[in-house]
Amino acid sequence: MSCIGIILVACLALFVAVNIFLVWASADVGSNIYVKTYCKGTSKERCLTLTFDDGPHERNTAKVLDVLKQHDIRATFFLVGKNVERHPELVRRMVEEGHTVAIHTHTHATSFPLSTRAKIKREIEHCQEAIYRVTGLRTRLFRPPFGVTTPGIGRVIKDLGLSTIGWSIRSYDTMRKPTREKVTEGIVKRLHPGAIVLLHDRCEGAEALLEMLIGEASKREYRFVALNEMLNIKGYYEN
Repeated sequence: MSCIGIILVACLALFVAVNIFLVWASADVGSNIYVKTYCKGTSKERCLTLTFDDGPHERNTAKVLDVLKQHDIRATFFLVGKNVERHPELVRRMVEEGHTVAIHTHTHATSFPLSTRAKIKREIEHCQEAIYRVTGLRTRLFRPPFGVTTPGIGRVIKDLGLSTIGWSIRSYDTMRKPTREKVTEGIVKRLHPGAIVLLHDRCEGAEALLEMLIGEASKREYRFVALNEMLNIKGYYEN
């Protein structure tokens, strides 16, 4: 191969490698390339934190809250702003029962990661304001939709002074094929001290999955702790 050919192959390999890196940096919520993300606690004890995305849901969220109340467990709910506006009573109940409410953008649009910085900021602030109007609390926690981060998202999060929260265990509870038992089994196999578990309160059977997970984790002597305790961070700005 000629020198020019070798250079072209090397350039192509570098191009591919850079693009693979950029895709990984965006798609892996814990990459910490564009924004610092908290994905697990540092505790060596058997403890875990439950987080729920995409709510509140008109049917399923109340059932999830019932299970959490029965077991005296505090969770964090990353809320979609438009759903907050539709079901403010559920958001108020979350706060009244000791749960933390946080930002998951206003519309959870698939185009969010590719949006302009101005639109990213509007999506986040609109959700934050929706939560504030309902609860009187100004949350400082954010979880990016789909776990995707970009330079634009990173810049906005830094400007707004928010903390980005990821997860160390993805439940895959939104997939239709696995049974709730299989989903629970998959989570339990990956349990570790300081785990942050990603769940969705919009899913049918979310309360059944939660009940099974609590039972199986408790059998393994795991205790459930609130996110602020797990990460030693504040969930809200001072009024």
